[in-house]
Amino acid sequence: MVRAGVRAWEASRVREVEGRRVGVIGVGLGGSWPEWLIGMEAKDVAERWREKPPLWLLEELPNLPAAQLAVEIGARGPVETVRERKGVREDVDRRIRRWGMRGMDWVVSVRATEKGAEAEVWGREKEK
Repeated sequence: MVRAGVRAWEASRVREVEGRRVGVIGVGLGGSWPEWLIGMEAKDVAERWREKPPLWLLEELPNLPAAQLAVEIGARGPVETVRERKGVREDVDRRIRRWGMRGMDWVVSVRATEKGAEAEVWGREKEK
């Protein structure tokens, strides 16, 4: 998702925009607890937890790819991730319009796909 978003941002040729006026919205499956935790007691989790690399939990956070994308492109506006579900495209469109009314000039929208991710850049000049 991050690579797709960076490529879309670079292709948009948006330059010299104040970072607070750029937001990122991601659509994906979202995070979930890893399978190795299911059905375990607290004692077992604590023991297995020590076997994991220090930052393993970051891989499971649903907003991490969108937040990383925001850092990569210098966006300091809102960053949100929503789960894939029926009607999510309309929800994302509403959020983008609402962010525009609140002063966002640009929004990078990234969606997880079966083959990776796709992204597009929305701005005041690019209205649906």
